[in-house]
Amino acid sequence: MERYRLEEGIVVGRKPLPQGDLLLRLVTPRGSLEAVVRKGQRPTGRTGRLSLFHHVRFQLYDKGEGLPTLTQAELLGRLHGLEAPRRFLLAAFLAELAYRLASPEAAPRVYPVFVSGLRGIAKHENPLLPLVWAGWRVVKAGGIAPNLLGPGLRLREGRLGEEGVYLGEKGVEALRAILHLPGSEALPYLEEAPLERLLQALKVHAEEALGPLRSAEAIGI
Repeated sequence: MERYRLEEGIVVGRKPLPQGDLLLRLVTPRGSLEAVVRKGQRPTGRTGRLSLFHHVRFQLYDKGEGLPTLTQAELLGRLHGLEAPRRFLLAAFLAELAYRLASPEAAPRVYPVFVSGLRGIAKHENPLLPLVWAGWRVVKAGGIAPNLLGPGLRLREGRLGEEGVYLGEKGVEALRAILHLPGSEALPYLEEAPLERLLQALKVHAEEALGPLRSAEAIGI
């Protein structure tokens, strides 16, 4: 049965297809999805509203087999500041993480953290800080948070144990704060934390559950 439905979400991937079509990946409050935009590579029309990290409302035509087709798109907002190469790459890492974890069950929790993280990466003077916060919060929202019970200071296989990425006392305190405190209360812990090591630990932990993250290499982790 042919079906139309309305969605909204963030564009996190674009891939050219034959005959000028475009494959989009989006993270929405109801889950991750892929959709085809017919003739989406044309310089005019909807394609300008479907750039990476654009917030869009769109209509899907879903026949129940194969990928749905995106038939209409309305730009709701765009994040200024992600044009800088470093910020763009950090946003791409968070986007891949959110896309992989935004199952229909987890998406209502993942989506608002993902959007907040993108805004922070676009605006904060140190974009690594909001990435670390949002990345670990997305991991928690997706149901794969690490076990922080144990006395150790190293992260391995989702636990603080004897081997893995060394976080140190400040790193462990910051990770506990990220996972258990509201964002405004966690920020002071992050300002003194080893952000690079927390990001490396995030990559290691996420890849143990999800497999390789292609965007991680681009940001040097």
